[in-house]
Amino acid sequence: MAATSNEALRIGELFDMGAARHPNSHVTLDHRLALFPESGTRITFRKLADHVAEISARLAAAEVQTGQHVVLFASNSFDLVLVACALGRLGAIPVLLSPKLEGAVVAELLTKLDQPPVLLTDPATLEGALDGIDLSGITSRVLLTHGTTGDSLSLEKFVGAPRRVAVRRGADEPALATHTSGTTGLPKLVVQSARSLWWHLKPQLKTAKVLRASETRGFCVSFVHARIWPLLWITLYRGQHTVILADPDPRNAADLFSETKPGMIEAHPNCLIQWEKLAQDPRGPLANVRYFINTFDAMHPRTMRILLGASRRKLPLYIQGYGQSETGPICMRPYTRQLAKTADGRCLGRTFQGVSEVKIGEPLIDTPGPERVGPILVRSQGHSLGIIGGAEQFAERFAGGWWRMGDLGYRTKWGCVHLLDREIDHIDGVASSLQVEDALMERLPELTEIVLVGDADGRPVPVISTHDDKPLDRLAWRQAVVGLPPMADPLHCAWNALPMTSTWKVRRQALGVMVADGTLPLVGSPAQV
Repeated sequence: MAATSNEALRIGELFDMGAARHPNSHVTLDHRLALFPESGTRITFRKLADHVAEISARLAAAEVQTGQHVVLFASNSFDLVLVACALGRLGAIPVLLSPKLEGAVVAELLTKLDQPPVLLTDPATLEGALDGIDLSGITSRVLLTHGTTGDSLSLEKFVGAPRRVAVRRGADEPALATHTSGTTGLPKLVVQSARSLWWHLKPQLKTAKVLRASETRGFCVSFVHARIWPLLWITLYRGQHTVILADPDPRNAADLFSETKPGMIEAHPNCLIQWEKLAQDPRGPLANVRYFINTFDAMHPRTMRILLGASRRKLPLYIQGYGQSETGPICMRPYTRQLAKTADGRCLGRTFQGVSEVKIGEPLIDTPGPERVGPILVRSQGHSLGIIGGAEQFAERFAGGWWRMGDLGYRTKWGCVHLLDREIDHIDGVASSLQVEDALMERLPELTEIVLVGDADGRPVPVISTHDDKPLDRLAWRQAVVGLPPMADPLHCAWNALPMTSTWKVRRQALGVMVADGTLPLVGSPAQV
């Protein structure tokens, strides 16, 4: 599919657009900005645009150049978004890395660029994740967003530098790079253009108008994820009050949502699972929510039902989306309270006409039933430009003009896409690990996570976490696994001890290694059932 739209989503102009259209609209943060703590947590679009222009001026004074790659790896806060926009405003190419990454992984990613890039970080990260990492040969220099440490140059030196007009680069030129989740190994640095980001936004333009502009949005989405940019565009274009969370802790979310009463909430799936607790909060933090949206993945039906049940709106909807950073949104499925009662959590809905297509490749596994299960292949207007340091890998996965998602699934006669497993995570003898996990989440309401990984003999090993790390009911477990494929005894782990990506997805390969070598930190001892 050849893109025909002349539209582009330029991150360097986002806040200028919002300030021009709705200068007094505002966002509410759950934290203060590190670069501008005096702005507090309730900040107008006009003030945010001014912050972006100020940061951009400081970067220019520090001799950051148009077209230059700048790797941004710093503490988790909304400052990351403002700095990325400031780099875009200058015409530089931000390479956004998750604050959750380990220093050794960051060092390896830095080597993927053709030339050693500028590294933009902060004192806490330089003295934390990057402590002990030799940056001399893999970066051209190190800049600090704020503060001082060692001999690194700080942008604070250039406070009040002369402002410059925003640089507008071509719509099809590299605009930024985000990294993939890294669930299957080293994250990939995916390059986006202003046009590809526009096509990430395109499917949402019609649905965005369903929620009245006067209603509040709330979201907890990784600040370095490709999804953040379409979200911000809609918010800034429509002038909606938006509550932005950096901390997904249920207590934090409950306090903010009880105060601001959002009509729409979007978060990564594992955040929403944790937020099931909010349904019991007497303050009703979810009472006003009309739309729940999970970002780029499938959701357990139990969570859909609990969240929809917590809303006091007449017809709330849960919207399940599917896509990748490399493709943008691919398909979507809405669920009502009634549909959620019998929902198949593996159903991701239909594609977006004129934006995305799906087909199923040659079957790789034998499965019971009539479905033709194979690799999910997609074509999308929102395809990324490539992978930094991974041209061969990109070409291989994009063979024949169809992108291989790395997932196994099938399509129904109605055109719905069903996701069964990641290709690399498939366990012999288990038709769908994800379906087994859905079943156990349904049968055991105390679970907040369950992941099946294969042991050395290929036997499924369930790794579980529970609400508040409460002990697993052994009798309930034995009853719950009846009718499911044989599996080992469960290993009980605290949720925040699981190896996760920047979007709180469990890194199954890393988890499998921890299980195999006995380094997984367990709650108590292995649950013998």
